[in-house]
Amino acid sequence: MAHLCSAGTLEYDVDIGKLAIRRLRAEYPEEKGLAQRLEAGKRNVCFTLYREGDLERWCRALEMILLGDLAHFELARMVNDLPLELEEKRRILPEAVKLSRACLPSAASDGILRALMAFYAEDSHLNLEGFLRFRMQDVLQDWKMCVMRAAEELLLEEEYWELMQILAAFVQLRPHQVQDVYIVLNPDGSCTLTDDRDSRIDYEKCTGDGVLSVLVGLAPERITVYDLSGGACGRLADSLVRVFEHRVRIFK
Repeated sequence: MAHLCSAGTLEYDVDIGKLAIRRLRAEYPEEKGLAQRLEAGKRNVCFTLYREGDLERWCRALEMILLGDLAHFELARMVNDLPLELEEKRRILPEAVKLSRACLPSAASDGILRALMAFYAEDSHLNLEGFLRFRMQDVLQDWKMCVMRAAEELLLEEEYWELMQILAAFVQLRPHQVQDVYIVLNPDGSCTLTDDRDSRIDYEKCTGDGVLSVLVGLAPERITVYDLSGGACGRLADSLVRVFEHRVRIFK
């Protein structure tokens, strides 16, 4: 006997019908008729269950909507609650989204699927934001941790660049100890530093702190960087430009 299941939202500004069609097609590309059983509206969608396994298919599509599409709204709400400037929030949100995609274990995903199927065993209409906020508390807590981690990383990044500004002002006051320093940044993350006196330092891990401390002490007149790292040492290259400004030439 055919049975209708529906889902909708009163809060999220998103076309639930289109999301359901896209998720069903993505999860079950070989079953062409699934999407045709949808009555898709903007805020509500109905799906007709005909055969065994249809409920699981429908719940898996909803799980993907909750964890993929609607996660962005909840993360944005959490970020918006942070006591930070608007531009900082704009920078935090993409990182929080990226972290949230990596933090959800498969066991939690399976639990959400079971919870959805258990819900439809007793009711036929699911309010998506209600289910997310009352039955996915563990997931919401994980997302909150992702937001806090992204915010901490942003603040650490800002502190780092403030330190670079202080070093830049300090370097301007120091007399030159050497004329030229040459740095080769390698693809494996190592680097080699030489100067015009044939001194050489090899770094197995080319961290900014180690290289910058040496360069600040030398206060070279010119720094030539050969960046062969393919982006692996991009942060160090940026730091050199921030601290030594016009003294740095970078060749890639």
